[in-house]
Amino acid sequence: MTDATDDLTATADARDTLTTLVEPVERTDTVPLSVAEGRVLAEELVARESSPADGIAVDDRLFAPGHRLRSTDLGLLKVAGIDDLLAVQRPTVGIVPTGDELVQREASAGERVETTAFTLSQHVDRWGGKVTYRDTVGEDRHALRAAIQRDLTRDALVVTGVTASDLVHEVVADLGSIHVDGVASDPGQTVAVATVEERPVLLVPESPVDCLVAAVQLLRPLVAELSGAPLPAHAHHHAALSEPVESAPGVRTLVPVELADHVATPLGDGEPTLRDVSRADGWVTVEESDDGLAAEASVGVIDWEHA
Repeated sequence: MTDATDDLTATADARDTLTTLVEPVERTDTVPLSVAEGRVLAEELVARESSPADGIAVDDRLFAPGHRLRSTDLGLLKVAGIDDLLAVQRPTVGIVPTGDELVQREASAGERVETTAFTLSQHVDRWGGKVTYRDTVGEDRHALRAAIQRDLTRDALVVTGVTASDLVHEVVADLGSIHVDGVASDPGQTVAVATVEERPVLLVPESPVDCLVAAVQLLRPLVAELSGAPLPAHAHHHAALSEPVESAPGVRTLVPVELADHVATPLGDGEPTLRDVSRADGWVTVEESDDGLAAEASVGVIDWEHA
């Protein structure tokens, strides 16, 4: 008997497939120091002025290309006499929501407010991408084809509202190639990795929770790869689980939790909502090799809202 997970790709393998499809962006901007936080250096920076009190001498090597600038770095650069710098242009990401039932406001019976692509665009902006958030596209073959082709000028394209083997899959397969169709992740299983005209295309579900999980695991590393910078580490806390967490064999399960007094309490009863995610202080991961976590188990809680 074939296990349902046999046709799914491990998260790490899906991520590797996606990131190997791209090369770092070579476009650059000259950026004033005042707006350079979070930008990735495209040049080596050396001190132009000395500041003995800060441990800086003229021509000291301060930062190498590929370094992502932090607030403290900017203070150091100002002391070193640097007012502007050459940074890698932010990778461009087109985000296309799909679905006949989606509206922007005042949903009527049978309609839903589009929030998945909107929320995703906020995350991508924080991760260093330059987002184009498109109008909703209905489930029409010609409209979907045009929407995908329009954003092939971007470094990457994300289509939300996708279900398994739907019309979006057909259109993308017709225009290019699907390399991964289904990821062994819960939430975030109904995900596909594709290319169209050598551009990476990520297909993600309409569920905002599934979309977020897929994006953190796949799209965030892709944006870092395009930026030519290491993937920043998330904030990490240690806690004890308040109750057991179940997980299917071979599936990476991610659970939002609240933290209080070093105790992590799972939210959502196995089906977390956007409200649960908004309340969460972080996420606990059950790896593919485990079938769950016991109550009082020591776990790492990762804060996705930072870094």
